[in-house]
Amino acid sequence: MYHGSQIVRPVFAASLLLSLLLQACSGNRGVPEAPPEPEPLAPPVGSVQQQRVTPSAMALDLGIAVFDQGLENRQQGTRVFPTVRKAESLLIPVTLSGFLEESGAWGVVRVVHSSDVFMPLMLGGEILRADGAVLELQIRLRAADGSLLLDRIYRDEALSADYPVKTGDEPFADIYRAISNDLLAISKAMSDEHRRTLQRLALMRFAGTLSPATFDRFVTKSDQGLYSLVSFPADGDPMLRRLARVRRQDDLFIDSVDEQYSELRSEVEDSYALWREYNYELQRFGDDYRSSASERKSNARRGSYAAMQQVYGSYRKVKIQEEDLRELVKGFSGESLETVLEVDDGVFRLNGSVQDRYAQWRQILTRINALETGGQLPPNS
Repeated sequence: MYHGSQIVRPVFAASLLLSLLLQACSGNRGVPEAPPEPEPLAPPVGSVQQQRVTPSAMALDLGIAVFDQGLENRQQGTRVFPTVRKAESLLIPVTLSGFLEESGAWGVVRVVHSSDVFMPLMLGGEILRADGAVLELQIRLRAADGSLLLDRIYRDEALSADYPVKTGDEPFADIYRAISNDLLAISKAMSDEHRRTLQRLALMRFAGTLSPATFDRFVTKSDQGLYSLVSFPADGDPMLRRLARVRRQDDLFIDSVDEQYSELRSEVEDSYALWREYNYELQRFGDDYRSSASERKSNARRGSYAAMQQVYGSYRKVKIQEEDLRELVKGFSGESLETVLEVDDGVFRLNGSVQDRYAQWRQILTRINALETGGQLPPNS
């Protein structure tokens, strides 16, 4: 009996210590225990083949706003790392933009900092779940006239064959293809006249922010929040030429930020792939844990030392990757970035968050427009 106790005690002590460590991590860090599986909000998209079309001269430009992180409305039981979710709110739109460009249905696809940017079509999204095992997104598409063209929840589930992530692969490629195909169908249903109207509305709404006194008369807004084009400057109108030039300068900023977003994605791509793989392992362990819960209740022991080692090992890998991402993701807020733009031999250096830099740039363009036209500056410019 004595020798048996000598053999059992170290294992029991180690098991107890590891159990306490897991509890401490759960209380302080938020995650080694597998939470209950959240209810799916939509069926999986399944295997999806991406549809493509020949690019058209009437193809509309499309903006993708940085996604809502979904922290306030997250489902009960979902595991969220705020640092990673902040990165995902940008990584997912940048990834989606690549699939949309492959479809050939669009003019220019830009990832923008918010929906305040005026484009013919603006796509927004909210991350409902993203844990390496499941990606669930709420996607909304609005036109420049304010109409809601798409409002749908998409869900995709990863397979063990999706990990480790190979270079150039995407574990949730099917969800991006499904979104791309739905947007393509919407584009196909539009007449050339509708496309032209949306292009003009986007331009006139942008112009209204530069000089309301001059351009507000071209657009009306209904009580339901829908915009209508009342009239449009004639081709060759000097005012329209000046406006087109200012619009191109606005695009300089948007393109610069879009490029910075793509570069930041390249920097975190490898760490993010590893994080998703390890988080998938942790999620899969949680699924196994739940499926065998009734068995464990009927047995003498609730869990094994090996099982605790497995979950803690996966959790530790996840935390290591999260720390790597934390360092890389600092730039995602845009606080450490600077935008340098050159216009008519003048160099402008913009600092601060992306929102602050865009506000600065809008003020500069407003002043340029006022100087060229002799018009008055709008309030707060």
